[in-house]
Amino acid sequence: MKKLLILILAAAILFSGCVDNTVQTVKKGDNISVDYVGSFEDGKVFDTSNESVAMANDLFTPGATYEPLNFTVGKRQVIEGFDDGVIGMKKGETRKLTIPPEKAYPIDPRQIHASPIVLEVPVNNTVNKGEVLPLAQFEQYFGENHTAGESVQIPNTNINITINNVTSEEVSFTYDFKLGSNVWDARAPWNETVIKIDEKNVTLRSNVTKNQVIQEPGYPFTTTVIDVGDKNITLKRNPVPDTTVPLPDRFGQMIPTKISFNETSVIFDQNPEVAGKTLIFNVTLISIDK
Repeated sequence: MKKLLILILAAAILFSGCVDNTVQTVKKGDNISVDYVGSFEDGKVFDTSNESVAMANDLFTPGATYEPLNFTVGKRQVIEGFDDGVIGMKKGETRKLTIPPEKAYPIDPRQIHASPIVLEVPVNNTVNKGEVLPLAQFEQYFGENHTAGESVQIPNTNINITINNVTSEEVSFTYDFKLGSNVWDARAPWNETVIKIDEKNVTLRSNVTKNQVIQEPGYPFTTTVIDVGDKNITLKRNPVPDTTVPLPDRFGQMIPTKISFNETSVIFDQNPEVAGKTLIFNVTLISIDK
C-alpha cells in the first residue's frame, strides 16, 4: 500500500509539471483581434464590428466589411482609452470600457467656426475679365479636347467663356459678360447684374431688395435682407433648431456639420459626432498572438 501511494504521488507531481496553469492575458506588443460595440452614454450605438448589431442600429453600410478589429496593443493604432483598456483581458472575455473624451476624441477648436447672425457684404462684386487655370483643373470642369476660340458655358450657370489659349499646362479664357446682363449661378444666393466692364475687370451688382428672404444653397436657415446701401447689403440669418447638414471643409470635402445659433452667432462645428463625448465600448477578445 505504501509503495502504491508513493507511485500515485509521483505520477501527480509528474502530471502537474506537464500542465501550464497560467492564463494568457493581453500585454503591450501583443497582436490581438476583438469584436466591439461602441455607444454613447445615452445608449446610442455609433460603431460596431458586428454586422447584425449594425443592421439593428441603422448603421449598416452595403459593401462594408464587418469583422473583428486587429491591432497591436500599445502602438496607438486605436484610441488611447481602447488601447489601454484591453490590457489584461483573457481570450473569450468581454469587458466594458468607459473612455473619457481626452482618451478618445477631444474637441478640435479648429473645426468650429462662428459667423455673425447680422453681417454686411459688399453690394458690388468685381471679378477679373479673364482667368488662367491649370489644364487639369479646367478639364475637371469642362471636359477634355477644347481649342482656342471655342465658347463654353460654365456648368450650373448662364455664364459663357471664350477660350483664348490652350497649352499642355494651362488654359486662358475671357468671361463673355455683357453690360446689363443678368447673371445667375446655382451656388450663389442671388442673381447679379453686370454694371461695368473695362479692360481688366467686370463689376456686378447684387439683385436684392430690402426685406427679401433668401435661401442660401446648402444651408438649413433662411437669410433676410435688412438693408441695401450703395456699398453694402445688411443681412440677418434666421435661427433654426440645432441641426446637421453636409458642408465643405477647408479641403472642399463634404462632411457632416453641426449648425447651432446663439444670441449673436451661427456656429458651424465640423468635429465628428464622437468628439467631446464619453464613449462606451463592449469589447470581446477573440485572439492573442504574442
